[in-house]
Amino acid sequence: MREISEEEYKNSFMNSSAIPDKAEEIHKKAYEIANENRKFEISNYWTRASYYWLFQASVYAGYFYSITAENNEYLCKNPEIIVVVTCLGFLTAFAWYLSNKGSKQWQKNWENHVDELENGITGPLYKTVSDNGTWSVSKINELVSLFSFIAWIFLGFKTIHSFWAYNIFVFVSYILILGLIVFVFLWFGKGLSNNKKPKFFKRGEE
Repeated sequence: MREISEEEYKNSFMNSSAIPDKAEEIHKKAYEIANENRKFEISNYWTRASYYWLFQASVYAGYFYSITAENNEYLCKNPEIIVVVTCLGFLTAFAWYLSNKGSKQWQKNWENHVDELENGITGPLYKTVSDNGTWSVSKINELVSLFSFIAWIFLGFKTIHSFWAYNIFVFVSYILILGLIVFVFLWFGKGLSNNKKPKFFKRGEE
């Protein structure tokens, strides 16, 4: 991607040098779309957060139920299943953390557009605030997801220690699995912007 200058940005959405007679209309429409998308991203952020909160609560419940002991015996007789549950908990917590960061980035993208476009339409309304510092609920939610996937790492180590004591092979295998999960998410989960020309097809014709 190429970085554009402030002047080029203004020429695209405010001055509209390409269509000068519609510059005001384009400016207003660009602001409306940016503001709508900002609100859309905020709504999506909390929808995704609710989804992951529910998933995490379910996995935590399954984990702690499985390791509940009765008569000094765990309810789950197969320790491999409990390890799989901890890996699932780590996977969903890490996905939650990355989704939070991705959602916040898109929200910030449209907020930046609103910041730039609003001056000539509403004045600096969005940029004018009554408090110069407060808590960010989205950042707090991001921290919760971060601590959650860290907690799953420790729960996994505790589970392995409980069932296999200090078996180095099991510990190394667990670390490799977690590393593979992180690698897959970081390598394949990031959206890439490219300039590939889209292909179109007409229905009903060979």
